[in-house]
This record gives sequence, C-alpha cells and structure tokens, in this order.
Amino acid sequence: MQPFRVLEHTADIGFEAFGATREEVYINAALALFHLLVDRESIALREQALIPVTGGNPPELLVNWLSGLLYLQDAEGWLFGDFQVISLEDRSLVAVARGEKFDPARHQLKLLVKAITYHQLMLEQTAAGWRAQVYVDI
Repeated sequence: MQPFRVLEHTADIGFEAFGATREEVYINAALALFHLLVDRESIALREQALIPVTGGNPPELLVNWLSGLLYLQDAEGWLFGDFQVISLEDRSLVAVARGEKFDPARHQLKLLVKAITYHQLMLEQTAAGWRAQVYVDI
C-alpha cells in the first residue's frame, strides 16, 4: 500500500494518506505534508521533538496534528522526516517527530503552505485500512 498521494485542486493542493492502522494514517499524513514542503531526502534525522495534540474528534485531531507540525516548520524552522505515534485516542495524540532545523545550504522549500484546511477533509476506515484526505491552503 502506498503511504500517500498528492491531489491536484484548482486553487490549493491536497493529499490522501493511507495506513493499515489509524496511527499509520496520521504518520503518513505528516509525511505527505512534508513532501509538499521540502525534499524529505534532504532532512537528516538528527533531533527529535515530542508533540502532544488534542482535538474534539479524530478528523479535528488530524487537522490539529498537521497544523502543529506546520507551525513548528513555519515558526521554528523544523523539518521533519520521520514520525512515531506514542499514543492515539479519539481526542489526543502524542508523537515523536525526528528531523532538523532548516538549513538554506541544504534544504530547498518547495511550497509555502499557509494552513491545513477543513475543505473536503475526510478520515475513514476502509476495507483496506484507513484513509485520510486533506487539503492545504497555499
């Protein structure tokens, strides 16, 4: 199963993320987000950050998870290339993200993602596992 695929949209861009478990779909959604932002192969997994997130329900938790990662990238310069979910409930997530701070000599940003949106947001369990659909504002 592929971890994610990019979705074209007239004004924005999005992705579908897939996983055998809900934890895996949250990880693959984060990988898809950073795929839009930067060449993930250029990210060295030198440091890690513990990231706790809450939300009112699983789809909102997904948006808050991705929004938190986007905030860390935008405000603090973090680029993440690997994720591990420590715990996942319907309204809370604790994960470890591994990566490094942005280095203009080694990292070329691809897109400026402004926000994670609720537009056509989907998080569902399918016969093959879990699927998330997310669009971002660029």
